[in-house]
Amino acid sequence: MVKHFKKRIGFLGFIFVLLVGLLAPAASAQTVEPIKYLALGDSLAAGMTPEKGLSKGYSDFTAEYLKGENFLGTYSKAFAVPGYKTQNIIDDLASKPELRSAIAQSNVITISAGANDLLKEAKVDREKRTVTLDPAAVPVTLQTIAKNYIIILKTIKDLNPDASVYVMGYYFPFPFMADAQKPQLIQLAKTLNQTIQLSAAAEGAVFVSVYEKFGDDPKQFVPNPEDIHPNLDGYKLMSAALIDSMAKAAPKAADVPKGHWAEKELNMLVSAKLLNVDEKGNIYPEKAITRAEVADILFKSIPMTKSIPANPGYKDVPKTHPAYMAIAKLTEAGIFTKSDNFNPNAPLTRVQMAKVLAAAFQLKGDGSVPAFKDISATYWAAPYIDAVTDNHLMYGYKNGRFGLHDPLNRAQFAVVFARTQALMTGKK
Repeated sequence: MVKHFKKRIGFLGFIFVLLVGLLAPAASAQTVEPIKYLALGDSLAAGMTPEKGLSKGYSDFTAEYLKGENFLGTYSKAFAVPGYKTQNIIDDLASKPELRSAIAQSNVITISAGANDLLKEAKVDREKRTVTLDPAAVPVTLQTIAKNYIIILKTIKDLNPDASVYVMGYYFPFPFMADAQKPQLIQLAKTLNQTIQLSAAAEGAVFVSVYEKFGDDPKQFVPNPEDIHPNLDGYKLMSAALIDSMAKAAPKAADVPKGHWAEKELNMLVSAKLLNVDEKGNIYPEKAITRAEVADILFKSIPMTKSIPANPGYKDVPKTHPAYMAIAKLTEAGIFTKSDNFNPNAPLTRVQMAKVLAAAFQLKGDGSVPAFKDISATYWAAPYIDAVTDNHLMYGYKNGRFGLHDPLNRAQFAVVFARTQALMTGKK
């Protein structure tokens, strides 16, 4: 099946979608500019094998596909280096004029980075088949990855705003570890992917998911118990995922018209799979967002361990509830407050939004009482509202009120969430 991965994409459809942005006007007709492909990143872009040699990676197979269709102009993986972390790419962007030139001359760019950032924090015992990670270091590292990706993608956009940028996700690299530890490691791999995906969506890049193609037990593609790199079939799977992504238009909500005041933010959540469209492709921007939906979004986007939490005991959130894990984990972290009921289908109000944002992202204000008519100095949520307003995440109404109990709709939530993501990643 893997060796026939090229056949899964129709040539005409691939050409139409990928190259619609590469059409250049000519004197008598339109001509298609050849693909100038640049692969950046770590050992997966370089093509490191399970035997620790260099061979064909996903970028090589992708370039071969484009060449076979007579569509490749140039291809380079000269700046893909085994062991590279996200900071290495930032350093290269700052210090290597030849890299900046290559980016400026390319029209398709892929990046794979982030796994080594986490691996440097890991102690792998192959004999015991265990991986040890400092639980306190993981969230910090994931946040650093998110910040660094924003810098990388913003720099690429500044150098070449017209390039199509694809950010590669990761597969599960530890199929030979002890079964008892696998669930935790699988969740960590998925959290890494979600962290990268959110940063990619924020900067308009396309995230390429490969995890599903490999699955939770990818021994046939990651065959060496002593190594985490895929074999050639694994790299072909990654290439197939990349080509699939190239052939698909970026997901957008059908009911968010161009020019909508929250268009960018809503489509960012759709692209990052934090909000789902229905069968009609609609997201319903004016619909109130529920407490369960917000819990699910925060759980997916906040770097945190995915260990099984204690049951918070909400009468209306059984373990079978689709958002149970998110609600339980965030309650355990103090982001939501324990009570008899969670009210998962109730709209999230503005004051509740202020509380969960301040708690989730550890936001602080200047300590003053917010100057809103509906808030007193002794109001329980005054510190949270102070935090979100001082950080310019939420604002009051023109009538001088904060609107404590007004529900947030999906568009409003998307904008506030995007502001928060920008604040936490240092994005200007």
